[in-house]
Amino acid sequence: MQSKIRFSGVFFAAMTAKETPGEIELKPKSATIHSQGTVVCANINIQSIQNSRDIYLDNGFLFTLEGSLSSEQEKLIFDNLSRSIKWLENFSLSKAMLLSVALVFFVILFRFSLNISIPFFVNVFPISWEQEIGRNTYYAMSKTVFEKSELSNLRIEMLREKAADLAVKNGFASPQIIFHDSDLIGANALAFPGGPIVITDDLVILLQSDDLILSVVAHEFAHIQERHSLQQIIEIVGVAAVASIVLGSDDTLLEEVSVIGINLLANKNSRSFEKQADLRAQEYLEKAGFKKSTFANAIKKLTEHYCSKTAVQSVQHCVEKTDSGWLSTHPSGAERIEYLSHSH
Repeated sequence: MQSKIRFSGVFFAAMTAKETPGEIELKPKSATIHSQGTVVCANINIQSIQNSRDIYLDNGFLFTLEGSLSSEQEKLIFDNLSRSIKWLENFSLSKAMLLSVALVFFVILFRFSLNISIPFFVNVFPISWEQEIGRNTYYAMSKTVFEKSELSNLRIEMLREKAADLAVKNGFASPQIIFHDSDLIGANALAFPGGPIVITDDLVILLQSDDLILSVVAHEFAHIQERHSLQQIIEIVGVAAVASIVLGSDDTLLEEVSVIGINLLANKNSRSFEKQADLRAQEYLEKAGFKKSTFANAIKKLTEHYCSKTAVQSVQHCVEKTDSGWLSTHPSGAERIEYLSHSH
């Protein structure tokens, strides 16, 4: 087939509605328009072809052919990628179904690949970088969430010493443990990536017993040793990046849907990590000589406290509820007590 083809028709200059007779010479990806023996424009990139007749050029010209291009002639003009884009632009139900299946397959393949690759990324990620992330996150939160602890220095130092002893008996060094008052998060403990660990005054006051407090510290130790926060960061960043590529950044509705999906995924993984940390904490405590029931007792006390403040129904129903729900970041208190009581 010849490398260029010539057709008669009419053309419209950019930003005009004036129709002018002429000829168009088509080559791969470009075109030249002739009229009355003169060249109107030469070697202009072809932007698109609609209905096999209307040829749009990058300079704003539109040339309408007298007849239609054959499929062979369109192959001459467009490369494979351009033809694929043109094929996608023409909507049909079968194409939509095919692309939907391809998208689902891609997402499943990505999730499978991500699950396999996350341990590798976690292992090669420098611990010093992880600790820097943890420190920066803590300092950011300390400006808005945390206040100066009202606990006595003696109480704080005693708990730190016992926590350090618990860590040593399990073969690792204790990260920095910081005590804060906080009206926003109440009786709580937080482990930042690589440390530090924050314990609130309310948690210490609620649990009272050093053993119960240390069982919560053991749980936070487990998060740091298993690098759960880093795994979450890597997975969420990976999924968010793919969602942005696949769904684009211009469609607000799709962005909202992707954010919801990412949050649900994060919550699901968070519940899994919490269970892992619970069971590992149980191992830490037993190795250090604590009673097996210690951590379960701490969870029971925290659950009762939470239910007394938030329960819509009876406190007892809240305490005994085993379903944590899709949006929960932790297993329910009853579920945690159940598997902690039956762990070996």
